[in-house]
Amino acid sequence: MARRTPVYIVCSPRPRVGKTLIARVLTDFELVNNRLPIAYDLNRNENALAALLPRHTVIADLSETRGQMALFDQLIAGGDIPRIVDLGSEAFDPFFTVARQIGFMEEARRRGIDPVLLFVADQHPRAAQMYGHLHQAFTRTLIVPVQNDANLSARAYMDQFPPITTERGLFIPRLNPVIKGVIDKPHFSFASFMRKPADLRTELHAWTEKVFVEFRELELRVMLRELRGALNF
Repeated sequence: MARRTPVYIVCSPRPRVGKTLIARVLTDFELVNNRLPIAYDLNRNENALAALLPRHTVIADLSETRGQMALFDQLIAGGDIPRIVDLGSEAFDPFFTVARQIGFMEEARRRGIDPVLLFVADQHPRAAQMYGHLHQAFTRTLIVPVQNDANLSARAYMDQFPPITTERGLFIPRLNPVIKGVIDKPHFSFASFMRKPADLRTELHAWTEKVFVEFRELELRVMLRELRGALNF
């Protein structure tokens, strides 16, 4: 069975919850594994992901129909290129409205592409509400809650996001402020950092490895889901 191509959509209706950081590390994870991903920056007026990963990021605009169609056409284009969408909070509603109207999830699966929604949890009631709405609107799409430890405690996460599915969430550890200052420097790359030989393991090595393990386990879960689907078919 040929492996299907993932499209990871990092999303939340709430600003400042760590979507860009997650999309950035996920893009570097793909690079470390010798794949050439394309990331899409949908953060209007900021485009932080494009600034940090200019060689691998496309700036997309959903304010006009032409931009909407161009983005969705690229997301279902052929090939085995992993795609990562950094979906800004302002683009959240327009993106999923268009996706539902054009049957994007169904068309993607028909073309051998697996959309995966990485929903970044937040204590605000709108986040839990939209998480539930996505489950209702896209019943066959894998929706994985992401706990960014910089935002909320595990207990609050469980209270706000009841187990709608049996999917285990992703956990992003809290970043030390000193380390955050390092990774926020222009041209810093997690991929390049992890490829460099190091005599001494640092806290940044440990943090990056933990997040990469989370993404590796997610990949395996997506592959097992594909296999179960093929067997059921």
